[in-house]
Amino acid sequence: MLKNISNFLKRSIILSIVFVIFITPVVIGQATVGTIQNDPESLQGYTFFSPFSSTKAFLVDNCGHLVNEWSRGTKPGLAAYFLENGYVFRTYKIAPLGPFTSASNAGGLELVDWNNNTVWSYEFNTSTWLSHHDAVMMPNGNILVLTWELVFEDELIELGRDPNEIYSGGFMWSEKIIEIKPIIPNDMNIVWEWNIKDHYIQDFDPTKLNYGVVADHPELFNINLPDLNSSNSNSSRDWNHFNSIDYNPELDQILISVRNSDEIWILDHSTTIQEAASHSGGIYGKGGDILYRWGNASAYDRAPVSDQKLFGQHGVNWIKDGLADAGKILIYNNGNGRPGVDFSTVEILVPPQDSIGGYILPASDPFGPTEAEWIYGDQSGETFYSPYLSNAQRLPNGNTLINAGSPGSVFEIDPQKNTVWDYVIPLNGDFPVTQGQNANNNATFRAYKYPSDFPGFEGLDLSPGSTIENGNSPVDCQIFVGVNEDIIDPLKIEVTYNAVDQSLKINNSKFQRLKMTLFDSNGRNIIDHQTTSQEATIQLPKLANGLYFFRIISDDGQIFTKKLLLF
Repeated sequence: MLKNISNFLKRSIILSIVFVIFITPVVIGQATVGTIQNDPESLQGYTFFSPFSSTKAFLVDNCGHLVNEWSRGTKPGLAAYFLENGYVFRTYKIAPLGPFTSASNAGGLELVDWNNNTVWSYEFNTSTWLSHHDAVMMPNGNILVLTWELVFEDELIELGRDPNEIYSGGFMWSEKIIEIKPIIPNDMNIVWEWNIKDHYIQDFDPTKLNYGVVADHPELFNINLPDLNSSNSNSSRDWNHFNSIDYNPELDQILISVRNSDEIWILDHSTTIQEAASHSGGIYGKGGDILYRWGNASAYDRAPVSDQKLFGQHGVNWIKDGLADAGKILIYNNGNGRPGVDFSTVEILVPPQDSIGGYILPASDPFGPTEAEWIYGDQSGETFYSPYLSNAQRLPNGNTLINAGSPGSVFEIDPQKNTVWDYVIPLNGDFPVTQGQNANNNATFRAYKYPSDFPGFEGLDLSPGSTIENGNSPVDCQIFVGVNEDIIDPLKIEVTYNAVDQSLKINNSKFQRLKMTLFDSNGRNIIDHQTTSQEATIQLPKLANGLYFFRIISDDGQIFTKKLLLF
């Protein structure tokens, strides 16, 4: 009987377009870039990223097909988001007018529509002021922006800085958060601001401002804190290095990542500008002082350095309403400088809060908790590492997207910590990598995944194109969302392989516009073809025995990939 089956397969193989879900991904050969894995359990949506060394932003589907591309002519500086109104919100790099010598410089912000048209832009760039890293869009349409502002030697000494520790240039990059109201097309108004220099403590010089016991004032930052993060070459003037910002409208609070002291901070946004510069006022009664901090209690003298929890973290954010673990804090803990071997983890933190959303501070101990509630990356088989960049995102299906930014690796895990989607950004700067080769220079600060029903997609053409990389992937990738027999059967698309003359016959009874590609298990294209005919025949070159993949993209954007096995 097996011999008869084999003879039948030699004569012809009929590929019908039917609904098939593989429980495990089929991988033939070795994919090096693009989609490495796509399981049905992954969120079948669209992933947005703007690589660190590229002038473009990209939106791809789960199989890595390009859905949209924004070519901006400037590199990101560093964050970029796809918004619910269908715009891209992006920071971008410009030549700084002041002495800001950092790879994290920005200078510009912009809103860009689906067709790559600039809707609004503004540049925060003077001889003493520059935007950097991140900005976040608020529900009211305003924007919170991270900026550096120069503070000079005389003022630093008066604030309590040790004169022997002041950078030889005689200044520092002081952190200033501003809230702006965009004015289209290229203006803005500042409606709120917060300055770190209003919230210092020091125990160095009793004749200067801010003198006190550091451990008694965890709500303030020690202006003479030793350099805890030697990997930052600018730490002598960039003491804090805020690298992310998020906003919680329910609490009216701001969450920031403070990389150089390996902490996250929470600030009160409900204050006036005057209250934000003081130690009282606002909903929580503390003005602009730090409401909560976590990750390294040695920064405020309430624990030894050996108790440190965070190491160069990035991408901190509150998990949004309606998602699993809503209201908790999600952190990409890079692990850069972790004792022993460096490794990254993704962690969920639950700060102890009171009834109005304030934070509980023990009399002499650090802010709690003692450990993160949930950690991924500290167990065997959970290996990934990114010394810089990176973020994590809780998805609507309960999965978690993880962007290991430095190696350009974006993957998704389910609640049981199984990897269900894996993608390697297939770029070297602005240039695509060929399948089978390794990508480099493909780092990305952030990556985000959006479900198919995300409001920003309404009315947009999401038809997929080819993949970004050159050459096809050997992964038998299928888009599972919205694909079922009720949708597929009416198309009545049938593909028949004729072994005698090595041809493919396509029966297209619905006269769909079809794009078809046949490629081998190494991702090499055999042939590309398009048709709208009811019947079409594709003559193939002589094929060696082996496994091939036949991909069809219909006019309405449905994608099917089927296997062709020749004996």
